[in-house]
Amino acid sequence: MTRPLPEGSLTTLPWGPAGALPLALPSHGPLAQGRVEVVWPDLSAPISDYPSALNQAMTAPLGMGPLESLTRSGSRVAIIVDDPSRWTPVQEALEILLPRLHKAGVRPEDLTIVMGVGRHHAVDQAGMNRRLGPEIAASYPCLSPPIDDLSAYADLGLTPQGIPVRVFRPVVDADLRILVGSVLPHLQAGFGGGYKLIFPGASHRSTLSALHGQGLEPGSDAERLLGSRADSNPMRQAIHVAAARLGPCVSISHLLGGPGEILRVATGHPEVVQDSLSLEAASRFQAPSAPPADMIVVGNHPWPGDPLQSFKVLLHHRVACRPGGILVGLFWTDPLELDRSAPMGAIKAIAATGAAGGWAIRRLLPMAERLAQATGSPAAFMVRWARELVVDREVLVLAPPLFERLGPRLGPVRLFADQQSLWSKATRRLESRANQGPIHVRIFPQGGLTYAPKETK
Repeated sequence: MTRPLPEGSLTTLPWGPAGALPLALPSHGPLAQGRVEVVWPDLSAPISDYPSALNQAMTAPLGMGPLESLTRSGSRVAIIVDDPSRWTPVQEALEILLPRLHKAGVRPEDLTIVMGVGRHHAVDQAGMNRRLGPEIAASYPCLSPPIDDLSAYADLGLTPQGIPVRVFRPVVDADLRILVGSVLPHLQAGFGGGYKLIFPGASHRSTLSALHGQGLEPGSDAERLLGSRADSNPMRQAIHVAAARLGPCVSISHLLGGPGEILRVATGHPEVVQDSLSLEAASRFQAPSAPPADMIVVGNHPWPGDPLQSFKVLLHHRVACRPGGILVGLFWTDPLELDRSAPMGAIKAIAATGAAGGWAIRRLLPMAERLAQATGSPAAFMVRWARELVVDREVLVLAPPLFERLGPRLGPVRLFADQQSLWSKATRRLESRANQGPIHVRIFPQGGLTYAPKETK
């Protein structure tokens, strides 16, 4: 999984769905003289026949009986799928799942497909067509929950932790909920997938905010949440408590490499499937233990090109970089996805503050985090992650479309349109440390899969 970079060699990173980016590290200076290692995920033994694998998984679900035993004629079924920010083979899964449901007696008019968007932008009809396929999108009600319209949600009360359980009505009203998603490292829930498609994917903003407060209390060690087990993860435990207020749920979950590369598919009880795939994800994607590096370089593959989502790859590897070090993100960016996760107007406003704004943000973020936590602000979790990303380390990002739209700065984050400018900046920053010994660099070419957890003492 970890390989040294031979002298004079180039590492080529995946770049977008099918491209490649040669990593053009300088041929002289501290980067050329340092120790460079490359950390790849284990993508061995992918599934060669996905339809057969999924059919087999649905015939023998984990922790429960066959899928067909949960339905009958007249059963109402809600299928909750993850949104376009993931690369789950949703259309391919539905093309196998839907005929089985209809054969078991579920009528088309009793079936609804829901996008688990959470706080991401709603998915319009064109997005439904791309995600589900035009034929499926035209044949069934396909809904994207309106995150702030309280009337669209059923109120299932408060959990003992004080979390309001407000879930999109079509999900609550169904007799069976089928969750189609994937298991990926998640900086707060340990691993994404499973019930997370509903909590917070199909939940009201108040539920989303309360769930994202779990494990982020003042003084908590949030860095230990990434890659943690469900039985010790506060957010995942809160999700399980909330999910107990719903009726039957089935998970169809995937372990993925890049787009079209399926390592495993499992179906069954959501918690059993989640535990099984999370264990395998940890064995394939967790970075080997190593001393914190002076600089880490992280590609965003296989994230689909949303630059704001891509910042997660830096958070997933932040503990691999020493305090005061450099986080380099190499973000393939789809120009059509620039504002999927955040309004571009707000992003431009931050960028317009220039160097002064970056200086102010670095110094104000710790105060803003304390204030957000004290007031229970819905933005508390976003402020926490922003503080952990930019306060203690320098962040340099190669993302030409983002640079073209915003210029060279996004608050304290420096943006670049070309590698030469980025590496020149990094070299100047590292030269001050060169007298302390060889520079240590770790490269994570597929940072959307790999992660570096904080080790437990």
